Amino acid sequence: MERALRFAVGLVLVAIGALLGLYGLLALLYRDHSGGSTYVTLFGHDRDAHLVGAVSLLVAAILITAAFVLRRLRRRG
Repeated sequence: MERALRFAVGLVLVAIGALLGLYGLLALLYRDHSGGSTYVTLFGHDRDAHLVGAVSLLVAAILITAAFVLRRLRRRG
């Protein structure tokens, strides 16, 4: 039962990390047609798209790393 739970949690972490990483890449690569500053709306506030993209990639890397750490713990335990 514990192995199945760790597998499920790891799978969810990788999936969320992958989606967040994709969002981060899109936010970093997005350019406005007029060449001005680009913003995304988060929780009702405008944020710089490049900052949001960088933070999203960082969080995605942390989530995917956590999933692999859980997998390594499963092998040892």
